[in-house]
Amino acid sequence: MGYCDPLSISGDPMHVVLLMEHPSLNGGERSTLAFCDQLRHQGFHFTAIAPPHADFSDTLTAHHIHHVPFSFRSPEGNRYPLDRLRIKLADQLRKLPGDLFHAISLSTARIAGPVVRKLRLPSIGHIRDIMTLSRQAMEDVNENDLILAVSKAALNYHRQAGLSSDNSAVLYNGVDLQAFKPTASSGKLHRSLGLSPDSILLGAAGQIIIRKGLDTLVKGFLIASKKYPKMHLVIAGRRHSDKEETLRHEKDLNEFIVANKLDHRVHFLGYQNNMHPFYASVRMFLHCARQEPLGRVLLEAAAYGIPVIATNVGGTNEIFKRRDQGIIIDPDDPGQLAAEISSLIDSPDSARHIGANGRAAIQDSFDIRKTSVQLAAIYRRTISCANRSS
Repeated sequence: MGYCDPLSISGDPMHVVLLMEHPSLNGGERSTLAFCDQLRHQGFHFTAIAPPHADFSDTLTAHHIHHVPFSFRSPEGNRYPLDRLRIKLADQLRKLPGDLFHAISLSTARIAGPVVRKLRLPSIGHIRDIMTLSRQAMEDVNENDLILAVSKAALNYHRQAGLSSDNSAVLYNGVDLQAFKPTASSGKLHRSLGLSPDSILLGAAGQIIIRKGLDTLVKGFLIASKKYPKMHLVIAGRRHSDKEETLRHEKDLNEFIVANKLDHRVHFLGYQNNMHPFYASVRMFLHCARQEPLGRVLLEAAAYGIPVIATNVGGTNEIFKRRDQGIIIDPDDPGQLAAEISSLIDSPDSARHIGANGRAAIQDSFDIRKTSVQLAAIYRRTISCANRSS
């Protein structure tokens, strides 16, 4: 469809239907909820078609989003066939009021594309991954009126694989800079781990999966830890996948930690519903991903004024354009990670400078107040253009 000038749209509330596949608050879900909180005050109402998980339903309700239960998987945990999912989705969409449909992930955009095209429902798909799709899958994604990507890296990757250039654009995720801001630690995390107040905490966060590079993280920490006996690594997040390779990865991580006598210095915190005490407690934030379209945790940590060390993958260098905003290292290089950790610990003034400049970078390009205004305009334009062409 491409971009067009918006028609005049009345001041009546606009209803957006979201399609959410996973009942967990990972980066894509957290970014979606952050947008919804802002757009609710800009004349938009939201309904989420999402798995029937009680805790997730409570989360949606807390964000004033109506929840329509929708099972993507059988009771045995197997994903339903694509044709069946599309039939179920079409039945739900016919029952719901909706001015616009928004699939919040690449997977849901692929499921929904042919459905919303047939129903003539204005639609947006969101790319939050860098992954290889079949030609048919990409054709399905292109059935949406517009595709948004969280970074230029993600957009360019998928355009080269067949994503429509006319109907795709970048929209950066945003963070609430009033909620995520430099804050003094209460010491609660130190106390909960039985650590002295002068212990140095290095933070990392994300799912326990191979692409997050936690093996590189703990190897780099091992090298640096020999110089700083009071340094500890705290990792927020959990494993969601039950794939054999992921289970083996988690097992290998734990065995490496025990074999190198790090079990009293590497602390897996599990899923954290409230990340603010975590960010307030860590001296620096480490992200060793092998693939990362645009890490939300990087935005949050930088907004807290925490110096960040992250790998040069995906959209990371779109966040930190200069070294004095965030330190970017090569993936799979524990030695380089350890050297940069030492540099920040030994140069506290430099660490503070990088943290302050990192927050300024977030203020410039990733403030949720700015990005939500952009998304509201995109919503209205997509509705307007779809109505004009129908």
